[in-house]
Amino acid sequence: MVSDPATPLGIGCRGICVIMAGGRGTRFWPLSRTSRPKQLQALSSGASLLRDTFTRVRDLVGADRILVITSGTLAESIRAELPELPPENVICEPVGRNTAPCAVLGLGVARRLDSQAPVALLPADHFIPDEDLFRDQLQVAFDLASTRDTVITLGIKPTYPETGYGYIRTEKGDDSFGVLTGLEFVEKPNIARAEQYVRSGRFYWNSGMFVWNPSWFAAMAQLHVPEICRLMESPINHFGTDGFTEALEIAYHQCPAESVDVAMMEKLPGFSLLEVTFRWSDLGSWDAWGKLAPELPGGNKGIADLLSLDSGGNIIRSEKKLVALLGVQDLIVVDTPDALLVARKADAQRIKEIIDLLEKDGRDELL
Repeated sequence: MVSDPATPLGIGCRGICVIMAGGRGTRFWPLSRTSRPKQLQALSSGASLLRDTFTRVRDLVGADRILVITSGTLAESIRAELPELPPENVICEPVGRNTAPCAVLGLGVARRLDSQAPVALLPADHFIPDEDLFRDQLQVAFDLASTRDTVITLGIKPTYPETGYGYIRTEKGDDSFGVLTGLEFVEKPNIARAEQYVRSGRFYWNSGMFVWNPSWFAAMAQLHVPEICRLMESPINHFGTDGFTEALEIAYHQCPAESVDVAMMEKLPGFSLLEVTFRWSDLGSWDAWGKLAPELPGGNKGIADLLSLDSGGNIIRSEKKLVALLGVQDLIVVDTPDALLVARKADAQRIKEIIDLLEKDGRDELL
């Protein structure tokens, strides 16, 4: 594998996709629950977010080259959601250990399927309506990653100072293939800093989608998370055999909980950024969903039978009953059969705190 940026692209290189589908979607409570979390909900189309993600990449790489890594409790639901996927390609984590073990496991199994193929590590729950453009640009990332010892991060040029996204700082200028040099990953900023980022022209939204050269990932994982690599060696080697489940169980119960962002991405000696132009949202909160939701009377958005009097800027999701709003602004209202959420839009990122309270009170039936 070479790292010379002038090396011709391996046009049409066939990649592998690892979809991470184990999250709980706590910011979408009370709709998102442990038994049917955000990625299994229809939030952007008539299909679930996971189904949409699978369809986008299936038409590029084929169902047999897609791996879905999820929580063990969701295996049956995910296999029912994706019947085209080979059953063994749904890999169930016995316990949650954050994203670094998931990445090491997924990239390791991908190398078993095709040792030379670049691998896309993708979230299961994003909104990307421009499917053809997405596939075209993901293919470019595959081709780039097949010729360089790097990771290709898919960066979104910011159109406004969003404070709910992470950012990537880049170096000015690009190479002959339009690839920027990534300098650092930046956490979610406050509004003043976000405005600076947008004005500078050097910052991109971090889409959370990464395409790895497989050899480069293996080298970086061994350097930064050697213990996770050691523990995952056995389940990777047992993939496709009767011993896989037991090996995975043993590995995960010994495995440290680490984020791939903190443990690896932020420590890389260098990385690349491909500016992508498809429409994208990480759908990270009800506030983000509201920006995409249908228009409702009175300048509100969502899905509801709504009666609005002197009320605007609200986000409502209620499919079973009338919602009447009187003299309120900028609220989130989500109604489900057993729970009702009312919050300020400004507190959309805090909804996961409700989960903490429910767990503390032992209200498992609402989680």
